[in-house]
Amino acid sequence: MKLVVFGDSILKGVITIPGSNKLFDVTENDSLTLAQKKLGFELDNRAIYGNITSKGLIKLQKFFEKDGAADFCVIEFGSNDCDYDWNIFKPDAQLPPAAEIQPKVPLDQYLANLTQMVELCRANKTTPLMMGLIPYVCDDWYKTIIKGQDEAAISNFLGGTSETLGKNQLVYKNAQADFVKKNNVQFLDPWTIFEDHKELMCYDGIHPNEKGYEQLSKAWVEFLSNIKREF
Repeated sequence: MKLVVFGDSILKGVITIPGSNKLFDVTENDSLTLAQKKLGFELDNRAIYGNITSKGLIKLQKFFEKDGAADFCVIEFGSNDCDYDWNIFKPDAQLPPAAEIQPKVPLDQYLANLTQMVELCRANKTTPLMMGLIPYVCDDWYKTIIKGQDEAAISNFLGGTSETLGKNQLVYKNAQADFVKKNNVQFLDPWTIFEDHKELMCYDGIHPNEKGYEQLSKAWVEFLSNIKREF
């Protein structure tokens, strides 16, 4: 079978290494490559660092317009969509009112984008699959986002606790879980693999480390071994 992937840095295999001069590195042992070695499927991985649904939708449209074809399409988005542009919190910046600060992709638009992606897949006789979000390690993610920014302003925006980051992410996670049920999309939920398992995450608080990707690959092997073609 052929699997095409549209997603973000999680399925790209991004890792952050302490002491590295790079913003991030990409492991050769990402979860889908490891699963591919076990199952032998054809993999076209188009995941991109920092990707959001609005950009992913355009990429998916172009894929099919150019006669792209696959048996299954993995759609993996959410943790960037629910995140904010932390660069607005630069020191001495003039902040807009808190009520005007919105996630990169507001929830309603996020769900609308997912709907269009699923419909595109089915219109092109490609079975949609979806992977859920991986929970932030909130304290570590907070330490990451405040670098070079106005920490007091960010802390104030978050109500004085890094746990607000996780609560915001959970809103999208729950909405996605409801979406796949309503739209009958086969779904891999990795949340419980990583929840309360900080040892599987990089120091930035948002990307799995090598051990984390290995655990995620095992979930992919089981999931992909049991998926059903819609066409």
